[in-house]
Amino acid sequence: MTLKNIILLLIALGTAGMTAMFANNWISSERAAFLASAPKQVTETATVEVLVVNAELKAGNFVRKDNLKWQPWPEEGSAEVYALKGQRDIKDFIGAVVRTSIMPGQPITDRQVVHPGDRGFLAAVLQPGSRAVSVPVNATSGISGFIFPGDKVDLILTSQFNSKNSEGDNRSRHVSKTILSGIRVLAIDQKTESKDGEVSPAKTVTMEVTPKQAEKVAIGMVMGSLSLSLQSLARDESGNADSNAGKPILKTGRGFTLDTDVNALVAGLAKRNGKGQTVNVLRGSEAEQAAF
Repeated sequence: MTLKNIILLLIALGTAGMTAMFANNWISSERAAFLASAPKQVTETATVEVLVVNAELKAGNFVRKDNLKWQPWPEEGSAEVYALKGQRDIKDFIGAVVRTSIMPGQPITDRQVVHPGDRGFLAAVLQPGSRAVSVPVNATSGISGFIFPGDKVDLILTSQFNSKNSEGDNRSRHVSKTILSGIRVLAIDQKTESKDGEVSPAKTVTMEVTPKQAEKVAIGMVMGSLSLSLQSLARDESGNADSNAGKPILKTGRGFTLDTDVNALVAGLAKRNGKGQTVNVLRGSEAEQAAF
């Protein structure tokens, strides 16, 4: 083989090698572009519906229906204590009381709440330093069953007393006074939640009070009849539930209401019979009685 043929052979081999290298690079780039443009397969993670709270629940709060919601949760991260949709119901937690604070989005479990009838239920509802006291009510004094656990009420005492008129005769009189204001209702009879909005007159109302207020309630039950007055949920600018709480409704200058404030005939009939009320009036060292 001549030198010329050897040189041509080397040139041919070099050209073929360069062509193969460029072809391989082109095929690789085209393959990469194709893979990049091809739709990617998304691996879906299996999820379950878990019952969570949608707002912070503090210890002692009642669990209501609007506090809970179902939320998708990774199945791998689901614990046995979680309440899963299809296995549990929201009603299982309504009316329960929170033992420890639960943050928004956190699953709610049986360990975090105490249910009515469980040991220690009432103690979990009470705020530190508070007491629970029950008072008997009827359809009228209990506002026909429209008071529910968590509501704020005023406690009104109506009692009867005897008062002497100008002739010294005893007259039966009545007086009403709000003895407690802004008291939280804990339970109606032995229930802490109504059944699907059912309204039923209660026989007993359990309320949260201070030790001193509990003493007032105990005395009030033997002095006369107790009635409940429901407070509005609306708040004033200062954040109080009722800015007029504790103020007399009638402009009598007193913190109580007499039967004569409600019905003027009570006082009018007594005056026409010559049996008005007697008041002792002191003027310096002189004393006299005035009838009205």
